[in-house]
Amino acid sequence: MPELRVLVVEDEPLLRRQLCGSLRELWPDVGHIVEAESGTAAMRQIAEAVPDIAFLDINLPDMSGIDIAAVLRGRSQVVFVTAYSEYAVTAFEQHALDYVLKPATTRRLGDTIARLKARMADVSTATSPQRSIAPELLAELRRQLVPQTATLKWISASIGATTQLIPVSEVLCFNAEDKYTEVLTAAGEALIRKPIRELLDELPDDQFWQIHRRTIVRVAAIERAVRNDAGQLELRLRGLDRTFTVSRTFAHRFRQM
Repeated sequence: MPELRVLVVEDEPLLRRQLCGSLRELWPDVGHIVEAESGTAAMRQIAEAVPDIAFLDINLPDMSGIDIAAVLRGRSQVVFVTAYSEYAVTAFEQHALDYVLKPATTRRLGDTIARLKARMADVSTATSPQRSIAPELLAELRRQLVPQTATLKWISASIGATTQLIPVSEVLCFNAEDKYTEVLTAAGEALIRKPIRELLDELPDDQFWQIHRRTIVRVAAIERAVRNDAGQLELRLRGLDRTFTVSRTFAHRFRQM
C-alpha cells in the first residue's frame, strides 16, 4: 500500500495531539499526518493535496466538519470525531461510516484503523468501489448535530503543572476564585480561566444552575439546602465536603426545598 496522507481536523489542541500521537503509535507506517485547527485551515490543506483519510471534528469554530466531509465526498475516507454518540452512532453504522468518540480510546481507534486498512486495501485492489458519503446522511447529520454546538462536553483544566481533560458529566460545581474558575468533581479540583458567564452559555440549563454570580452547580448533585444563621441558603453537594452560598437573586429556585 502506498504512503497515505491523513488529515486530522480538531480545534482542541490537546485532543488533536492525542489523536495524532495515537495514530502514529497504532499505525506506524500510516504516512504523512497533517493537522488543522479549524475548517478554514482544513480547506487550505485540502486545496494543497486531497487526503486519503480525514478525521473530522464535527463542531468547529468556523464551520462544520460535515461541510468538510461534503467537499471530500467520494475522494477521501472520512472518520467523524464526535462527542454526540446519542445522536450519531446509528446513522454512522447504518451507512458504514466510522466515528470516534472524544477522547479516542486506544481500543476504539485500533478498531477504526483496522476498518480503514481493510477499506483502503479493497479500494487499491479494485475489489470494491470507494465508499461515498451519501448526501442524505450529511443532511441528517447537519439536522441532528449542528444545533448542539453550544453544549460543552469536555473541560481542559490545569491540575498543578498538568493539563487534564475532564468530562462535564463528572463536574459537580464551577466556582470562580480570583482570575480562575475552580472545576470541582468527586475526584478532586482543577482550574480553568473561562469565566462563569461564558460557562453558562455552554452548559445545559436543565443540568446546571447558577446559584451565585460566581457559582454554578449540577442540579442532580444537590443533596440539601439549609438556611444559615445569617438567613442565607447554603447548598451541600453530594461528593463534596463543602457548602456553597445561594445569593438572593437565585434563591427562588429553592423555595420548594
